[in-house]
Amino acid sequence: MQGKKLGAIALLVASCFGGAAQAATLTGNVGYVSDYLFRGISQTNEGMALQGGMTLTGESGFYLSTWASNIKFGNGSMELDILAGWTGKINEDWTIDVGAMQYRYPNGDNETDQFNFNEFYTKFIYKDLVLGFAYSDDYFASGVNEYYYLSADYTYVLHDSLSLLLHLGHNQFADNAEYNTFVAAGPLRGDAYLDWSVGLGTSVLGSAVQLKFASTNIEGSAGCDLCDGRLVLSLSKTF
Repeated sequence: MQGKKLGAIALLVASCFGGAAQAATLTGNVGYVSDYLFRGISQTNEGMALQGGMTLTGESGFYLSTWASNIKFGNGSMELDILAGWTGKINEDWTIDVGAMQYRYPNGDNETDQFNFNEFYTKFIYKDLVLGFAYSDDYFASGVNEYYYLSADYTYVLHDSLSLLLHLGHNQFADNAEYNTFVAAGPLRGDAYLDWSVGLGTSVLGSAVQLKFASTNIEGSAGCDLCDGRLVLSLSKTF
């Protein structure tokens, strides 16, 4: 059912491109990261990842996108994301980005490890500030029915070629039971956790280079070794 929902959205977005395929823009990106962290938790068992994606954007602001990375959990070895959305100006200062995406885990979505899930997102962008909201009713298809993610990202330019990168995320679950089911550590109190990072970003030979320290407020919790603080180096190239 979730795949049908996302498929319908993607079909709607595709129809918005209409016959104006010549007006659409195709962009891509490739990258390396020393540890693929998703909302503060390592997806590669603290190992490196190769990542990349492509986005087709129409003049109206509608877009279709796909992105992939290697992972190391469950029986799968790959994450494949499919996105469909729209971005445009609210007013002179604010931009909005709304859409839906499906996280897919080929070979890792079976009777034992059912990870595929859908997520709906909204981002409000003001200059160098990005405020985000995401919702899933079957997070990681792991028995977590209600999940919300609130995030704030800010880029502060220190120099023409150097920026300070700040991130804070709030991971909200329906209750303590679903929180503990997802993290599989603890037992943990409450029904939410924070993830955050502080880093520096620059450009070298046309490629983006970032070095961040990232962590969560459940660092050191029993059974949650993948939630602790670490330095993460990333390199990416957009074309």
